[in-house]
Amino acid sequence: MNKIKKILNVNVVVIEQNGTEYIAFGKGIGYHAKINQVIPDEKISRIYTSVDNSKQNELIQSLKKIPANIIKTTEEIVEFAEKFLNEKLDASIFYSLSDHLYFATQRLEQNLTLGNRIYLEMKTYFKDEFKIGIFSLNIIEKNLGIKMPQEEAANIAFHIINASSKDESSNVLEISRMIDNILQTLRVISHGKLKYEGINYDRFVTHIKFFAERYINDQMFADDPTLLEKVSDLYPEASKIAFKLKQTLEVIYTKRISKEELAYLIIHIHRVMMY
Repeated sequence: MNKIKKILNVNVVVIEQNGTEYIAFGKGIGYHAKINQVIPDEKISRIYTSVDNSKQNELIQSLKKIPANIIKTTEEIVEFAEKFLNEKLDASIFYSLSDHLYFATQRLEQNLTLGNRIYLEMKTYFKDEFKIGIFSLNIIEKNLGIKMPQEEAANIAFHIINASSKDESSNVLEISRMIDNILQTLRVISHGKLKYEGINYDRFVTHIKFFAERYINDQMFADDPTLLEKVSDLYPEASKIAFKLKQTLEVIYTKRISKEELAYLIIHIHRVMMY
C-alpha cells in the first residue's frame, strides 16, 4: 500500500510502504492529492530507494526547490532513454538529473556557461547515451522554452551512464576524470603536435577509455618489453610524449603503467601526431 506522507510537488511525493518512507515520482502524482491518501502502483513511475532520515530530509528539501516542469522534463528524458536503451535506469537519475537541469537553467539565466571539458570524448565512446542527450535538448526546449548549448547533451549523457546497469562494473566518474586528465596532459606535453579530429582521434579516444578502465581496475596488459622496444625505435617522437604522460599519471594515481600498455599508447599517439 502506497500512503502519501508528504506532497513535494505535482510530480513528487513521499509515500509510506510497510512503515518505511520512500520518495516516489510520477506524472501528476501529487496533483490534488491529500496526506494519507493511497496511490495505486500504476500512478508511480519510480520509487527512490529508502535512505536514512538525515539524507532523506536533504533530498526532500532539494526536490521542493525544483520546479514541477523540470521534474516533468526529467521524466520525459528518462522515459525516452529507457526505451532507446531498452533497460530500466536506476531511480537515482530522477533526482540527480532534475537537480542538474535546475541548476543548468539557473546558470543560463545568469549567462554563466560552464561547458563540458570531455564533450568530444563522451560523443565518441558513449554514442547512444550522447544521442539521448541531444534528443533531450529538444525536450528541454519544448517544455521549458530554453535552448541549451550542445555541451549539455554530454552532461545529460553522463547522468544516464551513471544510472545504467550496464556500467555497474566501472566507476564512470573516476574513468571520465582520468580520460580528461590524460587528454589535458597530452595537450600540454605534445606542444600542439597532436591532431584532435578525424577517425584516428576517435580511435585514440576509444583506446584511452579502455586504457583508463584497465588502469583503474588493475587489469593492465602484460609487462613484456618486446613490443615497447620495437615501437620506441619506430616512433621516437610519440615515445617521448608517451613517457612524459606515463610519468605524470604514475605520480597522480600512484600506479605503474605496464610496458605493453605504454607500447600501445605510443602507437595510438603516433597515429594522431601531425607531420
